[in-house]
Amino acid sequence: MSDVSMPTTAPRATPTTWKFYTTTEDGLEAMLHACESARESIYFEQFVFRADTLGQKFMDIFIQKAKAGVTVKCLFDAVQCVGFSNSIHVQKMRDAGVKIKFFNWLRPYSEHSKKMLFFRNHRRALIIDRESFFTGGICIGEPMRSWRETQVKVEGSVVNQATQVFDQTWKRVYRKHTLQLGTESRTGQGGFSYITHAPLPSERHLYYRLINSIRQARTRVWLTTPYFLPDNRLLRALVLASRRGVDVRILIPRSSNHQIVDIGSYTYLSYILSKNIRVFFYEAMIHSKTAVIDDDWAMVGSLNLDNISLRYNFESAIISTERLFVDELDGIFKKDCLKAHELSITEWKRRPLMQKIAEKVVWPIRKFL
Repeated sequence: MSDVSMPTTAPRATPTTWKFYTTTEDGLEAMLHACESARESIYFEQFVFRADTLGQKFMDIFIQKAKAGVTVKCLFDAVQCVGFSNSIHVQKMRDAGVKIKFFNWLRPYSEHSKKMLFFRNHRRALIIDRESFFTGGICIGEPMRSWRETQVKVEGSVVNQATQVFDQTWKRVYRKHTLQLGTESRTGQGGFSYITHAPLPSERHLYYRLINSIRQARTRVWLTTPYFLPDNRLLRALVLASRRGVDVRILIPRSSNHQIVDIGSYTYLSYILSKNIRVFFYEAMIHSKTAVIDDDWAMVGSLNLDNISLRYNFESAIISTERLFVDELDGIFKKDCLKAHELSITEWKRRPLMQKIAEKVVWPIRKFL
């Protein structure tokens, strides 16, 4: 299923359509095409951006569109884009009329302080003409092109929420007090909401939405994440759901792009397998961040299930209660599981001794991964 359109019940709400992209190549192609078709504005928010062959394609379109009178605003994270922020590429874009800002929480007035690895802007958004919106896990860089991603393009009333958040973030990015940057917790129209998350207890909207949905789950909780290092509250919610007879599944890569994070993830597996939570190892790098809970709740966006995302980063996601949207994400999860290896507790107990030792070493710091 590629394109779905469903009328909403709310008055004057714009019907929502969506399209999923399950490979990085397809998602990138769609994003580039959308940028090329922009008539009025391109708003681009990205955590990872490399000035390589792939990044150059985006930069060329941004320059071309800015020269043609289209408003182009780019918001990059200062730490993850450290090699890019001081490059000649940025100056060329600015000379062409592209507006660029670099998010840096530690010193909001400086693009040049890159010391704080926490409190990063991990969000990803592409908004075209304030009418269509892309989000998911895609990074812009050649090394990430082979990753298995889930990206979604949405059109409808929820795009207004995403645009408002981007506008607010753009205005406040260099202010001193940015921990409430662009936060949004309102329920959207037609079963779709754009929810953000910030590193303050009162602003962790995505986290609380996910926890509450798991606590209310009746039949299933299916989670895909590249890094699985849950905090105690999330872990307890998953275990209690499994005890209620809910089908809890975690899909993670066997090996991600961060070996120490993988070892940290492994420290949880013996425990959750003993609680009848099913674990699937995807044989390639899967970078999707999705959740399917029962038949009426789904999430796709930038939120990883690790402590840095859950506690310390700025995140965002589309949450939908639209049945067809949930069904489609359900189908994607099932296909991924067919390409994955389900881990048994017996098999896991037989893992190599050196791996067990590595887990013991990483255990004390896993809450900081």
